[in-house]
Amino acid sequence: MSRIYFSVFGSGLGHAARICEISERLWKPGDEYRYSSFEEGLDYLRTQGKYPTKSPSIDLKWNSDGGFSSQDSFLGFPRAIITFFRQLGFESEVLSRFKPKVVVSDSRLSPIFAAKAKSVPIITLLNQFKVLFPSRFRGKLLSNFYERIAGNVLGLFWSLSDEVLMSDLPPPYTIGEANITGTNVSNILQYVGFTSPQPNLSLERLEKVKRSLEFDNRPLVFIQISGPNATKKNFLNISINSIGELSKQFNVVLSLGYPKGSNLPKKVANGAWVYDWCPVKDELFQMSSTLVARAGHGTIGQCINLGKPAVLAPIYNHSEQIANADKYQRLGLGIEIRAENLTNKVLIDSVEKSLNDPSYKKQSESLMMISKRYGGVDSVVRVIKSYL
Repeated sequence: MSRIYFSVFGSGLGHAARICEISERLWKPGDEYRYSSFEEGLDYLRTQGKYPTKSPSIDLKWNSDGGFSSQDSFLGFPRAIITFFRQLGFESEVLSRFKPKVVVSDSRLSPIFAAKAKSVPIITLLNQFKVLFPSRFRGKLLSNFYERIAGNVLGLFWSLSDEVLMSDLPPPYTIGEANITGTNVSNILQYVGFTSPQPNLSLERLEKVKRSLEFDNRPLVFIQISGPNATKKNFLNISINSIGELSKQFNVVLSLGYPKGSNLPKKVANGAWVYDWCPVKDELFQMSSTLVARAGHGTIGQCINLGKPAVLAPIYNHSEQIANADKYQRLGLGIEIRAENLTNKVLIDSVEKSLNDPSYKKQSESLMMISKRYGGVDSVVRVIKSYL
């Protein structure tokens, strides 16, 4: 019997989604798993029947424009320190009661300190090694200096783990390269490939979804809105206002990304479909010709693993997503639209370009073949098993 504790970062859905995939690959009869998270991650784990415990939340601060608020986050730093110590107490209590054989932390520091204090093996899964300064400050000498110092300090904390696994490809294909540059990670990180969900979907299952949504032979555009709810408004409104025009040319499905919402689709203008929460997102991902999505690391990994070009709209002032989208575009895999440039016309034109320019699909399929050489989820599973 294996007892594993998964402590999951809760901002957005990507961290929780990959932990679900990992734990399902690991599970065997008699195993006992415990999960903890907060915010959207907590809701997602609940929808997957994982019965997580709610952890004290240290989340990012968002402004009225739906973007990252560096000022509010800075002003809230003293409170965040207090919350971090609350998290440490929470994690210590979980470990004392559950007594796991191994702890798996997805991008959280508190379980690392708690596990080391109790001599429990700790495996940390990351896609962001350091915290990037907001884009308007980046490139300045003083900002670069502080970012490097902060990155090295954070790296020391991550390196307390028994294993630090980077959910990415090694250079020159590293999507999160901006989150690593300037830090010495050669003796810390192990690149395991993208850990995005890769379900084994039968043709029969895909055909069933195709029939239920009345798709014809036109390309499918899947628009997937994700991230903290406070960041969704502008992207959601523009997507809704664009699907009528897009569905004149393509099959279109829009997922609003609300785990607590209805999982029944609604037909709207020109035959497009809208879900509050899409229960067939993996099927739509696989059937799509192009994606429209945020620039979260998990979403990008799934696009690469399936060889799909995408139009990426990073959250406003969200340094990690902006850097991810920039690298994705530089690799020739798709198109980045900055939040300040996102309009109905720009979104529609970008979708058309991603489908009409064959170079995007060619580059996506080429990198997909490279990505397949890495195990992704299977690599993480092997590392965890080595500690059981």
